[in-house]
Amino acid sequence: MAKFRVFRAAAALALAAALLTQPIAAAAFTDTSGNWAESAIEKWSEKYGVLNGYEDGTFHPDDPITRGAFAGILNRFLQYQTTSASNTFNDTSGAYWEDAILRLHAAGVYLGTDGAARLTANITRQQAITMVGRAFKLPESPAALTYADTASIESYAAGYLATMAARGYITDVRADNLFRPTKPITRAELVNLLNNMIDTLIQQSGDYSTGSAGTLMVNAADGATLKGITIGGDLIIAPGVTGGVVLQDVTLSGTIRNLGSAPVEQYASTPGGVPGTTTTTPENVPALNWTYITGPDGKKIPYFAGVPVNTFGSGSFYWDASGRRLTYSGTDFTTRFGIDVSAYQNRSITSKTIDWNAAKNDGVEFAFVRIGLRGTSTGGLNADGFYAQNIDGAMAAGIDTGVYFFSQAITVAEAVEEANYVISLLGGRTLTGPVAYDWEMHDSTYRVYGTSSAMATACAKTFCETIEAAGYKAMVYTSNYVAYNKFDLSVLSNYPMWYPEYKSADSTALYPQLYYRPNYWQFTSKGSVAGLSSSVDCNLQFIPN
Repeated sequence: MAKFRVFRAAAALALAAALLTQPIAAAAFTDTSGNWAESAIEKWSEKYGVLNGYEDGTFHPDDPITRGAFAGILNRFLQYQTTSASNTFNDTSGAYWEDAILRLHAAGVYLGTDGAARLTANITRQQAITMVGRAFKLPESPAALTYADTASIESYAAGYLATMAARGYITDVRADNLFRPTKPITRAELVNLLNNMIDTLIQQSGDYSTGSAGTLMVNAADGATLKGITIGGDLIIAPGVTGGVVLQDVTLSGTIRNLGSAPVEQYASTPGGVPGTTTTTPENVPALNWTYITGPDGKKIPYFAGVPVNTFGSGSFYWDASGRRLTYSGTDFTTRFGIDVSAYQNRSITSKTIDWNAAKNDGVEFAFVRIGLRGTSTGGLNADGFYAQNIDGAMAAGIDTGVYFFSQAITVAEAVEEANYVISLLGGRTLTGPVAYDWEMHDSTYRVYGTSSAMATACAKTFCETIEAAGYKAMVYTSNYVAYNKFDLSVLSNYPMWYPEYKSADSTALYPQLYYRPNYWQFTSKGSVAGLSSSVDCNLQFIPN
């Protein structure tokens, strides 16, 4: 009997390996005709080869997937470049899926349990949802779940599940309204999930002139050029893309979601106006009258008088000996190293508690703690589940501590409401760092989508004024897109600017490329710091000498 079990395990491994290595045409599958996911199986096996069939002509749509095989699928889909140390887990040495698991771990996707990857165990539906959410950097929605078995869904999965359900990715719930969180995800269910998330996949570099009805994803390592097409959803660029992605005359219904550090160039053959700068608003916020200049890359950017220009360039930064952190090589500024955290970091630790003393001993000089957020769809205000613990723990360790609030304000009144909510949560605490206004718009599902530049700027200014009136220092978090299209930085010039632009060992431009100089630079989302078991955002502060 023991020999029989060994044989079955070996056979299962061989079949799992075939999942990625032995493509079988969908038309040849003998067990998918009439299956509820038949069309998706055909698309993702025959057309894209992400999940393939077995040598005997079957697909096994109702079979479960092991954690290791699931890691292999996600790694093939996203083409991760960085690998964690071989001793990260105590049960992966020499295993078939070891490389994929270590790549996903380096990306903060595959965390394991008590030092073990448990790669041969079947992956449950809630585990799969969580890993996909992390892999695609989806936000965790605070919206309440309405499944009949919501009480059985773990907190680590709830936020991602709420987001995916709201976006229409979860379509395999039956009439009984049970999500079945602890049941293994099947091959058909996984294919269906991917199919709902991605309409078109570009796997080879080249020029493409055929559009996509929904979200289009590029995972070709050398990038791609998209010409004259319409994308009915988002454009997702996989973290494994190191070449450039060029958009020429592309109409994009959603947003660009760059999961890695690929350079993206977007232009039109016939330049048009810059949208979103003169829209009137319900509160009669004055329109912004911007003028434009040509930036170093040849693109038009708004000119903001009095805002310091970025003088960083090639040679300004290098990776330290550990390869984990960027170091400033110039003499114009003194820099400090810091991190920003949310409940995600706490939930990845068994004790749910960050060791702030260990973080300080590892060089963390400042920290920004997420204190709360406004929902991207419902608009409800929510406190971060661990904000008080993180603020008090960081300050007790002697780390300069500030907070940030994820905003979805679409009116000045809402910005005031958010600021007052932050002040109430602080409960009289004396912070040593600023309170940051983090207004983001990733795609059309965000309630701030379509907000005019005038209103976005007015909301930021009002939030900061309200915060400072309460005795705190305010700061503005802004991406490249928001800085060039939504915020008038001259209006916000009294407040420090916190800017995200992620770098890796493969980055060719190892410096922040925003035209205007940030006071804080969030340079990676995949940092490693003692006292935390998951990846964390790392930042540099620039203090003029």
